[in-house]
Amino acid sequence: MSIKTKQLSLHEDWTVVLLGFLIIGISLFVFLPEVPVFKWSNGSDLLADVFAVGNLQVLLVQFIYLTAIGSIAAFLIGKSVKNFLLGFPVVYLLTILALIIAGNTFIKGLNLEAVIFSLVIGNFFKLPEWFRSALSTEVFVKIGLVF
Repeated sequence: MSIKTKQLSLHEDWTVVLLGFLIIGISLFVFLPEVPVFKWSNGSDLLADVFAVGNLQVLLVQFIYLTAIGSIAAFLIGKSVKNFLLGFPVVYLLTILALIIAGNTFIKGLNLEAVIFSLVIGNFFKLPEWFRSALSTEVFVKIGLVF
């Protein structure tokens, strides 16, 4: 006889609504994260603006904030928080890389956005299953729609 434990799991749509309100509440009453700088036109701009200590601190705070929200989301919808915590730093770094590339004035002049670079990575490279399961892209897209 096996004993089954009931795991907490909300429907993804309800999780997104709850997290959307949580993020809005935090942003209004507790903490509003700064927006990092990604605009650069040459190497000195890249070092002075994008890789400035203050900008890197903003990115670190943003990473911690998004990791916390994503972990809550994974827990509430019944996905592995461990897999999320293993995969999210990779996703975050790839996203930052795409934003830095897209932040170049020449690339901006070609109307190439960070989403294009993310789509190239996602569609032209085979991602491992553990990585795909950690992405939870639908959850983050739905949270964006709630906003």
